Amino acid sequence: MTATNDETPTDDRKGFSLKTLPDEVSGRAREIWLAGLGALERLEQEGDKVFETLVERGRNYEDTRRAQIEKATETVREQQETLTEDVTRRLDDATQSVEQAVSDTLSGTLGQLGLASRSEVRNLSRRVGELSKKLDALSEMLTAQQTAVEPRVFHVAPSDDGWSITVEGEEAPVGAHDTKKAAVSTARTTAKEQAPSQLVVHKQDRSVQESFSYEADGA
Repeated sequence: MTATNDETPTDDRKGFSLKTLPDEVSGRAREIWLAGLGALERLEQEGDKVFETLVERGRNYEDTRRAQIEKATETVREQQETLTEDVTRRLDDATQSVEQAVSDTLSGTLGQLGLASRSEVRNLSRRVGELSKKLDALSEMLTAQQTAVEPRVFHVAPSDDGWSITVEGEEAPVGAHDTKKAAVSTARTTAKEQAPSQLVVHKQDRSVQESFSYEADGA
């Protein structure tokens, strides 16, 4: 008679039971699944924090780099301006030095040749211009004085139409009459009104017959 063995086979390794294997596998798989979900959630939480941290650090780095770049740019600009000003100043100094050297050399050469320098010519021209202005003013003053002092000279002389009254230095006659007597009367009245003046009466042949002088006081 064969004996029947109702015992469930077991694995001698670590007390493993084949009967409970499906449940253990299922439970183990669920634990792994839950552990994976937990890890995923933790990863998402940590990932958000890490992302925010990285964003903040990136922002700080960007601000820092921007400030450094702006500072470096400003430094370069200042150095460039300083260099430009220095070069410009040196060029100006060099130009002035060259101009002064040329001027000194030219002045010395002209002096040795007995010629006037440009500055001397300029000063002389300025002085001549000032003197010319003074002479013009003096001439105008003298002309005005002569005009005010010199008396007007009226002439009564024969003409084609009778007798005319003219003023010395003026082309057009100031009056004309048929008779000598009327011309002399008019000329005498006009000469007195414009004293100091002089009246010269001519003969028929235009020679001087007589003359009269009139002062400003009515004499």
